[in-house]
Amino acid sequence: MRRTVIAALAWLAVSLAPLAPAGAQGTVPGQFVVPLGFCQLGVTALTASVALSSCVSASFTATAGSPDATTLVVTAVTGYIRPGQIIISGTGLTAGTIITGQISGTAGGAGTYQLSATNTASSAASTSGGIPPGATMAYLDAETANVRYRDDGGAPTASVGSLIATGNPGIFYTGTLSALRFIAASVNAVLNVSMYR
Repeated sequence: MRRTVIAALAWLAVSLAPLAPAGAQGTVPGQFVVPLGFCQLGVTALTASVALSSCVSASFTATAGSPDATTLVVTAVTGYIRPGQIIISGTGLTAGTIITGQISGTAGGAGTYQLSATNTASSAASTSGGIPPGATMAYLDAETANVRYRDDGGAPTASVGSLIATGNPGIFYTGTLSALRFIAASVNAVLNVSMYR
């Protein structure tokens, strides 16, 4: 009887080992994945070869400098702002500045954020996003039209590169996200990207 119980427990431990812990999110069997954010490469971005560093997570109106030049007050947020995102665009904002934390306001929305460098924006249309720190996986889903990608750092073209077909399930990519580059394989393509670690 004791051997049967020990054997049953051993079988149970082996059977449960590949399962993700309770509360895990994502779709990678046997791996615990933590969602780090969503971003989108739109029609304009995909007209040329583009990297995930240009992937927009949030668009907002920004004013920098109050109470000091390393704080950013944002309103009219579309998307979600989180620490670790980089400033992609905005008049008076230095591209590559990192949003290091949120000081006040609605989580991920309108409020005051801490920046890694001084900036001077005044009511400027701005965007943030890029590859979240620690991200090693991405779910890539083409919307409206097909997208091609390369993961060797080279530039894909409309006819060269691996295809992400619209209307089909997306692909789950694991690897060096900074090496990925994308381009529309046909007009009006949009690429939705969910990133994980």
